[in-house]
Amino acid sequence: MMRSAQTSSGAIWKVVTQPGRLIRNAIALMISSGGTAIIGVVFWGVATHLASPTSVGRKTAEIAAMLLLANLAQLSFGSIFERFLPIAGDLTRGFVKRAYVVCVVFGFVLAVTYLALGFGRSFLPTALGWRALFVAAVVLWTIFALQDSVLIGLRASKWVAVENISFSLAKLILLPLSIWISASQGIFIAWTAPVLVTIVVITRYLFRTRIPEHMAASGPAESLPSTRELILLAGAQYASLLTAVFLPSIITLIVIQRLGAVANAHYFLPAMISTSLSLLFLSIVRSFLVEASHEPQEIRRHANSAFRALVAVLIPSVVLGSIFAPQYLRIFGASYATEGSTLMRMLLLSLIGNAVMVFYSTFAWLDKRVWWMTVRNLGGSVLQLLLIFALIGRHGINSIGIAALANSAITIVFFLPISIRRYRMTAPVAPARIDDATSTSDS
Repeated sequence: MMRSAQTSSGAIWKVVTQPGRLIRNAIALMISSGGTAIIGVVFWGVATHLASPTSVGRKTAEIAAMLLLANLAQLSFGSIFERFLPIAGDLTRGFVKRAYVVCVVFGFVLAVTYLALGFGRSFLPTALGWRALFVAAVVLWTIFALQDSVLIGLRASKWVAVENISFSLAKLILLPLSIWISASQGIFIAWTAPVLVTIVVITRYLFRTRIPEHMAASGPAESLPSTRELILLAGAQYASLLTAVFLPSIITLIVIQRLGAVANAHYFLPAMISTSLSLLFLSIVRSFLVEASHEPQEIRRHANSAFRALVAVLIPSVVLGSIFAPQYLRIFGASYATEGSTLMRMLLLSLIGNAVMVFYSTFAWLDKRVWWMTVRNLGGSVLQLLLIFALIGRHGINSIGIAALANSAITIVFFLPISIRRYRMTAPVAPARIDDATSTSDS
């Protein structure tokens, strides 16, 4: 325990005192994730006091469905942008434009098909206007999410924090008015209304400023993958994405159908907190991927920085979150603390396996070998669903935590040794090089 605490303290001190470009960009993304998570807690805290548990349960399901479709519509371009925009050179503008068009069209088709097939009947409104809003929200959120990956790939991560925190504050400010206007749909209106303004502002910045600067500085494109290779990479990542985005939505539907909307509200909030913390890990490895793509000869140095940052975030998150789980959940109401504290503790402990997996995923993308990651995600999702189905009748929403812990343990056993071996294959850091604290700042 003492050794672990010393490791964590040393990692935190190193991150704070030597913030190279990777760490600065990761911090910007963590500020984005952390800031939106905190505002999200306030948002749902206000929502749970202004709306009934039934309404909260239904709107969380509608938002989950909208996010699911938007994630599917991105066709893995988020990861592709972060891996290949650093070396896209003079092809950057066309690359981004084509991706936007393809994803927007696919998002529209997905949303319309989702409604036409009758999915979401238990939580989506029947009025045509509200359903049109749902379709528009899917399309807009697709662009909104893609913009983050473009900014990250172009080393403009600080604008991700500005964008997402501004959006989160706007939806929080709109929440009371939106619920007053429509008690049934107010939460969804507040969640989606600010997206359009955000998209206009960021799109203007990207295509008038950041992309031209990147193209001018980079010159001709480096060795980009062939169309066939790009399709294979995108296919593998998309298969992995399917497992990642379907799992929370399927769990939500299982909880609603087996335990009801109130139980879904009790499950959703611990899951939201755990997911928000996992996004901090993702922030670190996304920055790791971009910097390693820019400077492949410095992978070991970037890996060291990413590992220290992961340790600095993981240990305090798990320890403090587990200790104070009831206090966090009591913000939403006494019933949320009573019903959700055990689940939250289990989900936080399962983040250890998540941290191992996201670290491994960076090496998989750098090596253009992502199928192992896909197989793991698929197998882990199947395992979790089987355990939830088997245990939910006896353990309620805590079955979700048990399943997450089992998946985490398997991930650690199989992928931690692989990650260690891959790390050892990288070139050692040159003795004269001391991190990248003096590297140039973000654009």
